[in-house]
Amino acid sequence: MKKTIILVLLIALILQSCSPRIRIHLATETFQPLDADTEILIIKQDEKIPNNSKFIGELKIGDSGFSTDCGYSKVISDAKETAKKSGANLIYLIEVKKPNFGSTCYRIKAKLYQNLNKEVLANLLEKRKFENQSRLPADANYAMIYFYRPKNYVGSFIGYKIRMDDKTVIGRVRNGEKFKYKITDFGKHEFLGKTESKSSVIIDVKKGQEYFVRCGIKMGIGVGRPEIHLVKNELGISEYESIKDKKKK
Repeated sequence: MKKTIILVLLIALILQSCSPRIRIHLATETFQPLDADTEILIIKQDEKIPNNSKFIGELKIGDSGFSTDCGYSKVISDAKETAKKSGANLIYLIEVKKPNFGSTCYRIKAKLYQNLNKEVLANLLEKRKFENQSRLPADANYAMIYFYRPKNYVGSFIGYKIRMDDKTVIGRVRNGEKFKYKITDFGKHEFLGKTESKSSVIIDVKKGQEYFVRCGIKMGIGVGRPEIHLVKNELGISEYESIKDKKKK
């Protein structure tokens, strides 16, 4: 029995260490948690905080030192859940650190606010919808998936193939490179990278849509482990376009 308890605690500790580290400092005034279905919106660094927003507190999400599941989508998801429990429905990003030599995780600093004005929220939702819409022609009978790997010292000499549904090789991601894949086979597909371990994303591909997949490497015991994350268009576009096209020989 004692061994079982120790094992359970050890597993819980390992799982916790794999997640990003979350720190929150709340203001003196306390707010009730928001409903589970409340929409939590992100306000970017170059945007203004809506008038009459109530300050809730400050949030910081970083690398625990053992974090593995710490892509942008995961970090933002954790931030939204923390905000919701704190009574905030707006997350104002102060700082966003991308994976680099010191960490393979996204790390953020943010301020939390509450604003329940329906007109304000509707305007923000419409703006986000516009930023994430596809840039493909309205009559496009295909979808486009962009794979990219920002330049990073960690695992820089390791490349890996991207497979669709663990069968067809559609490309290869090396350090500081990118490629795009035009697809007409719509529906759910798994896109997978593999070295000593594997990482994948499942995309429900729809006609006329664009998807951005950020790739990377996290060092493991031997070769290194691939990291693959589906990101929002607004982030993917800027990161993808910041990588220069490889010169053809």
